[in-house]
Amino acid sequence: MRLLLVVLGLSLLAGCGAKTNGPLALYFVGSSRFTTGNKTNVAPGDTLATNLYALANGSNTLQHFRATVTYTPQREPFAYPTPITAFFNNVPADPEVTYLDSTFTGTDFLYTPVFGVRTTAGTERWTFTATDKDGNTSARAFVLSVRRSDSLAVYHDYTLKLRVPASGVGARRFIDLKSGLALPAYSVVGSAPNAELQQKTDVVVLPDGLRLASPDTLGKLLNDTRWPAARRSSTRFRLTALSATDFTSAQDTITIQSQFTGAGRAYLPALALNQVYAFRATRPQGVRPLYVYGLLLVRSVPNGTSSVGLQLEVRLAKQRRRY
Repeated sequence: MRLLLVVLGLSLLAGCGAKTNGPLALYFVGSSRFTTGNKTNVAPGDTLATNLYALANGSNTLQHFRATVTYTPQREPFAYPTPITAFFNNVPADPEVTYLDSTFTGTDFLYTPVFGVRTTAGTERWTFTATDKDGNTSARAFVLSVRRSDSLAVYHDYTLKLRVPASGVGARRFIDLKSGLALPAYSVVGSAPNAELQQKTDVVVLPDGLRLASPDTLGKLLNDTRWPAARRSSTRFRLTALSATDFTSAQDTITIQSQFTGAGRAYLPALALNQVYAFRATRPQGVRPLYVYGLLLVRSVPNGTSSVGLQLEVRLAKQRRRY
């Protein structure tokens, strides 16, 4: 993910197609690349980008910017109850998730996130809010809808497409394996990190895009103050003898879970094309950790001659939702 915080000239306003009418304005900057409104039938796990520009008028100054998202139903896959009417009577929405919460002083602000859409069926509402020194606010929002025809299956699958920018700034290298979301660095290890997102980060893609590591094995490389050890998942991998065809054929909970045996490895130093790994992620959730089992197929790796980065196909064993 790329995050830009820059001071822009007033000439940008002409591209926004809007006039300044108050002490604070927030605009979507439109182009064929950026999402500026609601979208239906978005592909699961698709990568989108948006662009917002906040402007304080006159002698006013900006002081706060937030980017939040609400997923309905929850972004994590789960085994649906029987009968299915039990689900419709209690649709599980996630609490609002804060991706960016920035305090600063300036006259203008440009925010350009690249983000992955949910991999499960449902909606996600993104809300962006700017606040000035006098407490005035301006907000913009859009809703994305994802549909899947296999929501009742006992497994969940998705593909992660990870292009790490050369600068590494804001790179989506922090992976929530259960939800299939690649999280930006500033949400997980920034100046105001989100504790919930830290607890749900199962693996870190190292900057070269060729190595994976469990958060609990990276020590002080992740900054103990911003990301305490108590909030780090423990993910272990095991290289299997499965082929890509075997991976596709694994469509039940027992088959997926049985591929993980032994202690496993916390660090994968050299990913190779078509390798299949079994994994078990142990998340810190009070006195009873949550285990996530799955398979990971390496579809592509960065090679220095192509713009295609690391691509991982993931298949999970679903679990009953915890109310």
